[in-house]
Amino acid sequence: QRKNLGSALYLLANYYSVMHETVRARLRGLDDDSTIKGSVSQRLDKARRTLYGKCNLVLSGMRLRSAVIKYDVPIGGRFPSQQFQDIIESMQSTLNFMVLVSFASTSFTEMQSSDPSTSSSEWLHTFRRLIGETNVTSQSITTLLSLMSASVTNGQALPPYLRVPEPFQYSQRLDEMDADLLSVRHIAEPGYASFAVVQIGTKCIIDDLKKLLAQVKDLVGELDFSYHVISTKDGAANESEETLTYTKSNPTTDQGQNGATKT
Repeated sequence: QRKNLGSALYLLANYYSVMHETVRARLRGLDDDSTIKGSVSQRLDKARRTLYGKCNLVLSGMRLRSAVIKYDVPIGGRFPSQQFQDIIESMQSTLNFMVLVSFASTSFTEMQSSDPSTSSSEWLHTFRRLIGETNVTSQSITTLLSLMSASVTNGQALPPYLRVPEPFQYSQRLDEMDADLLSVRHIAEPGYASFAVVQIGTKCIIDDLKKLLAQVKDLVGELDFSYHVISTKDGAANESEETLTYTKSNPTTDQGQNGATKT
């Protein structure tokens, strides 16, 4: 079950990476005809469908296994069934929002294919300029998912100080360009609805990843190489001393200290 969870995290990292490249190509207007065999869009679509199927298959198998594992005889300790179920649900939610962002970005291809000279929409011109300068996704998420996959697969603690990157604030950038761009009067403009869906979907992906990271930390632990200065004071002698301690957390025992220097 642990190796299946690591495989699912690895597939999720791969799917996010493909989704990232797909959305970036569509935002830059580099997306070609997906009906042409061998084209970039066709290869990206095929990779997304393949990874989505594999990821759903692994998650379904894990969900089934977690449902029946309570009937197994516990040998060597109790299986953290509830923790695994929570992680599975978080991964499924993250995958669903990735699919939503990928699907919503298809309209950006239609926007780029239209002739700007024939459109009198100032909103569309400004929005084209915005999406040509920014990224809606980050490859840092791929790195984060890969590290979680390696930790779960090998049964090792996560590296310290892992953080989920914050999403790009499109709304703030739009306000800097033109505060009227987000007005409901532009709701019929091409790309307005897609912009809203991509913005909300990306925020939901980040929120799910924060929850997923916390759940994986709770499952495998997190390395702690921090140093702590502890001050003690002897009231009778009116003397004090400072002790520098080094603590390394263990994901299984969660204890252990090494080295102490008194000054």
